[in-house]
Amino acid sequence: RVYNHLERSMPDIMFFEDEENQSRLPPDVRITQVQVRPLPDGKRVAVQVTLTPFVEQPSFDVTLLRPDGSMERSVSVISAMDRTNTLTLHLSQPEHAREYTARIDLIHEGTVLQTREVHFSVPDEAAAC
Repeated sequence: RVYNHLERSMPDIMFFEDEENQSRLPPDVRITQVQVRPLPDGKRVAVQVTLTPFVEQPSFDVTLLRPDGSMERSVSVISAMDRTNTLTLHLSQPEHAREYTARIDLIHEGTVLQTREVHFSVPDEAAAC
């Protein structure tokens, strides 16, 4: 019998990575998704930031702005270890049913590479908790 090498099942080999999943150098890293979720107590907000794959650990700032535009809270993440990061920020005096803004600035060597803003409100029912 002549052995046909095509009879064997061959593993799928990917020669080129999907471009969206390739690790990027710092200037090419981007924020791909931001989710903001007020927590049931009405006094805290969970902010989830998802980044593209990266070669060097990126840094970013998260700033919560009050309905009047003044700063409520700010935190810096230096050398993020994971692509998806969830942070919990406290609201000092929540203004229920008013629109807040979460601003995320992706930073490299002191330069802002990208800014994303998400508007959210703390529901009135959270005040009852």
